Amino acid sequence: MSALSRRDFIVAAGAAGGTMMVGTAGLAQQDDTPWRGEKIVDCHFHDRPTDAALIAHLDGAGISNGLVLAGVPSADRFAATAAKYPGRISGWAMSTVLAADGAQQQESVAGMARIPSPEAAINLRKAVRAGAKGFAETVGVVAVDGPELQRLYALAAELDVPVMMHFQESSVPNLPRYGIAGFSRIEAMLRAFPKTRFVCHASDFWGNIDSQFHDGGAYPTGKVNRGGLTEKLLADYPNMFGDLGAPSGLIQLARDSEFTSGFLDRHQDKLLFGSDCGCIDGRGGTLAAVGTSAMQTRMAAQGGLAGKCIARELLKIMWTGVERPTFRKLAWSNAQRVYKLDPG
Repeated sequence: MSALSRRDFIVAAGAAGGTMMVGTAGLAQQDDTPWRGEKIVDCHFHDRPTDAALIAHLDGAGISNGLVLAGVPSADRFAATAAKYPGRISGWAMSTVLAADGAQQQESVAGMARIPSPEAAINLRKAVRAGAKGFAETVGVVAVDGPELQRLYALAAELDVPVMMHFQESSVPNLPRYGIAGFSRIEAMLRAFPKTRFVCHASDFWGNIDSQFHDGGAYPTGKVNRGGLTEKLLADYPNMFGDLGAPSGLIQLARDSEFTSGFLDRHQDKLLFGSDCGCIDGRGGTLAAVGTSAMQTRMAAQGGLAGKCIARELLKIMWTGVERPTFRKLAWSNAQRVYKLDPG
């Protein structure tokens, strides 16, 4: 059997932290991180204010490695971090917030200024030459098939790195609009740029696992209506991948356990674990800083996930929903292949 049955999935999910261990004092302790010790790389791991904060989140969630998303070129910084914490940092990727061509000055996002696409391309080229593993993540109030992103698709193919994109046509309450629009039109781009590795993320990508969803819509709930666009594209295009992270991914994967088990199994070579988690300690602690991680904490709260670590909750679903070889693809080997990460 390629995956757990629905009944087994539900039973296992309810007991995901239920394995009993015996501590050094001989007292029974509950193991709430049963995947600890597995090779797991968080490939959507936003930077923190300090190296110690990076490692604290990895340790708290039971994650072995992180691919850190940085808003500025960070080769020297992360080389030092990797030396300080051997085997924990698998590399870094360069984030960018695009401005639409011809747009006037726009509001920044999480402290990051919106950058014209030609300038962003120059910065991203420099970052990859300095060791960045990809363009991650790419956001901006631009269209999936617009000239701003097509420049980056071509550049990503030239440099042989993936481009990971935040698809969110609607705005989040109390946050500025910043997501890429038009996920439902991405098929033309997958055809036009066959050498570009597209890693898709956020609410419109995840909403489209459901055939009744429309770009920019509210999160669907209840049983998933089969035949969604996301499933079709993952199956049909070798250059299309999915990032499992964020409140959007967790909310959709948690809504229908039977569908989720099958979805993870069907696309086991195309999905990459990435938390996009803003908690401070890998256990749901609130981050009291500004920037992307704090923004993710606010989004989690608005998604009904306050006090939860997105990374930990996603790993519970993966651990209980698929067999171990599939878990290891989702948690480790797919990211190694797609991002060409440093061995860890």
